[in-house]
This record gives sequence, C-alpha cells and structure tokens, in this order.
Amino acid sequence: MEVLVAEDDVFMSLEEALAFIDGCEVQDQSPTETLVENGPRHSLSEVVTPAELLRVSSNPTTRRRPKPQRKTSESSSSSDDKPTKKRRTRSANSSSTRLQQRKRAEIRALREQAQELETQVELLKKNRFLPADVALEVTAELEEEGTDALVASQKTPSNWHEMAVRQYRERLVSEKTNRRLKSILENQEKVNGALNRLLQKRSILTGMEFVLSAQPGMEPSLVAAESSTESAGNDGNKKVLAELETLVQGLYKEWKAKFHSPTQSPAISCDMWTKEDPQRGKMIEFITTTPMSCPVKKAGEILWKELTTYREYPDKVYKYMKCTKPNSHEKNFDMNVRTLSGMLELNGLQYMQKYDVEDRTVFVVAERMTVPSKNIEFRDECWMTVTPSSTDAKTSVVEIFLQLYMGREEESQVSPEDISYAQNTVMASLGNAYRKFFQAEQNTLMDKAWRIFLPCPSKLGVIV
Repeated sequence: MEVLVAEDDVFMSLEEALAFIDGCEVQDQSPTETLVENGPRHSLSEVVTPAELLRVSSNPTTRRRPKPQRKTSESSSSSDDKPTKKRRTRSANSSSTRLQQRKRAEIRALREQAQELETQVELLKKNRFLPADVALEVTAELEEEGTDALVASQKTPSNWHEMAVRQYRERLVSEKTNRRLKSILENQEKVNGALNRLLQKRSILTGMEFVLSAQPGMEPSLVAAESSTESAGNDGNKKVLAELETLVQGLYKEWKAKFHSPTQSPAISCDMWTKEDPQRGKMIEFITTTPMSCPVKKAGEILWKELTTYREYPDKVYKYMKCTKPNSHEKNFDMNVRTLSGMLELNGLQYMQKYDVEDRTVFVVAERMTVPSKNIEFRDECWMTVTPSSTDAKTSVVEIFLQLYMGREEESQVSPEDISYAQNTVMASLGNAYRKFFQAEQNTLMDKAWRIFLPCPSKLGVIV
C-alpha cells in the first residue's frame, strides 16, 4: 500500500532518522552524520536535500560503506512509519488520550452522582421517613407481631409517602381481618352442618312438641303482674293489705290536725329526729318541705307519677306494683339495709291512697316491713300534702310527714336482745335510708316542676 507523504513531512522524517542514527553511532561518524550535525536541524531553509545525501554516501573514502546504505534503507523504511507514529502520538485520538479522557469523564460522572446522593440524603434527613422498600419490610415485621401493633403504629400522615405507607398498613390489617372472618365463617358452616345432621336424627326430635308448644307468657309490666311469692302467701298479703287500707282511711281523717297551710314563703328542708312514744316506744319522725314552681294540680300529678312509676334501686327490688282501685296503689318489695353487723333483708307491703280536696291534694301511705330472720316488724305512717303557696298562687308546696316505729304484737314473742337490736341498730339504718330517699325525691320533684313551669319573659330577664 503506497503512502503519499508531503515533502515537508519527508524532510522531517529523514531528519529524525538521521538523528536516531547519530545517537546510535557516536564513535564512527560518517560524512552523512557530519553533515547532519553541521547543518541546522530546525530551519527548513537549511535542510539537506536528498540529492546531497546520496552524493555524500557514494564517496569511496567512507569506512563502512554498506552500513550507511542499510541504515539509509532502514531510515527510509522507518521514515514511512515515523510520521504515522508521531501523528498517532500527537493526535488527540490516540489510545492513551482516549483512556485518560474516559477516566476523567468517569470520575466527573461519579462526582456528580455522589453529589446527587448527598442531596438525597439531606432531603431524607429533613423529611424523616424511610424509603419505600424499607417501610414495607418494617410493615411486614409489624404484621408478624399482630394487628394491634399495626393499628397502634398508624399516625396522621404528613406527606404522600407516609400516606401511602398508612394505606398499605390498613390494607394489611383488612386482609388479615378478612382471613379471620373467612375462617370463622367456615367454622360456623361446619358447626351448622353438624347440627343439621344431628337434628335430622329421629331420636333427637323426641319431646320437641313440648318444647315448641305455646306457653302463656307473663305480663312484662310490674303494674299488672303478681309474683309467685305473692301467690304462695296470697291470703297473708291480702289480710295485711286490708289492714293497711283501713289504717289509711283512719289516717286521712287525722291529716287536718297534723298539717297546716304555710303562712310564709317556704324553703326546702328535710328534718329528722328521734323521740319516745308512750305507746309505740322509740320513733323516728321526718318532716320535709319542698317548694314547687308549678300549680297544685301539676305538682300533684308529678308526685303521683313519681310514686307509682317503677324504679330500679340498688337496695330495693319491687315484686309487683298495681292499682286495684281508683286513686290507690299497692306495692310488694324486698329491701336490703346495711347495718353494723352486715346486710339485713326486709320484706315490705305498702298501700297508698290519693285524695283531692278543694285546692289541695293529699297522699296517705301505710307500710309494713318484716325481718324474717328475727320475726321483727317495722311500720311507718306517712302523709303527703300539696298545697298552694301563700306568696304566689301559681306555685305550690309539698310537705311530707312520716313516722317510723317498731310494731309490737301481743301474740308475737320477741326476745329483749332482738328488740334492742331492732330499735338501736335496724331503725338507725332505716332512718339513714329514708333520709337519703327524701333528699333525692326533693331534687327530682323540683327538677320536674322547673321543666314543666315556664316563667314569663319578664321573669326570664330578671333571672338572667
């Protein structure tokens, strides 16, 4: 392959070849070397021409003639390669240059990538959340610990990443709950199938006619129903209730002597004291006064409804409550009293009658309570009057007067220890229970009267 080389390039290559030969043959200098040394090497105007070189080389006085020719041929052959090598060395497309450029480019790219990663690290430190793959791994670990841990780990999302993690956790909880429900459903289906197979057996169906037969149900209301205890002791209860009814009628005749209309604006009060009666012995009396912000008729309706409505008390259970006659009411109850020696159970019967007289309403109550374990009986007599207030005809006053004492029957035989226990211990506990009941009843009556009674706008302005 022929290589076309410019004339200047030939001169430069030949000059370099001669310089190379001069470096190799230091001792034996030929005329060619002398000419090369004497001539200027970096000026193109003084470069030795090829004709002069050939003329000098043909001189017979040269000591080693073939050698310059060989070297000339070698230099000529090298002159073809030298420009190419030199051009490759000086060219920007050489392999070493490209390698260095490639290394510099890789270093520059790595620096840029490191800078980007540092920026991401700073961003992650500011946002304070884990990458997505790490968050999913943590969620999977939480799932192994249980559903409660997943629910407890949920927080209000502050950015889109936390919102996605929260939704993922909720999905895990839903899937786990769904699996549990499916397992429960499968278990129920298995139990249902087993029961169906069991009920299809004829031996199991024996006696089902009696179980599925219609049975008369009991009245749900305590007002119209009587307990089995009353049915068992029906005769005794009827006798006691008849006595209480007669007693109530006698007490109604005495109410005028015991109560008077208030002469001034009354204030709420609840008084209790103990006294000795010549016939009944130790006695506890209660007198309560409750002002009502409603007329007498409304106050009487509120009090009657409060006394005849079934209530659940922690220490009192009603067996039945019923109205046998107009404006009358009967109760049968069990009551537990806390004493110093422990809990004491009492069985009670109550009869109440309502009387409407002119501008007032009167409630008369008679009650008996027995202690089965001690054969002791307690009695109480109560008058409740609803009268108009002396200061305002649109308001009323509820007054309650009650006497509690121990019943004494001639035929009953009670030891002195039981009598002392009943009068000192049981009556004191009953007195505290009655006092708490009356105070709670006063608050209830005033609250209901205030809800019903609506004052005029002028009074509202004064109150505000």
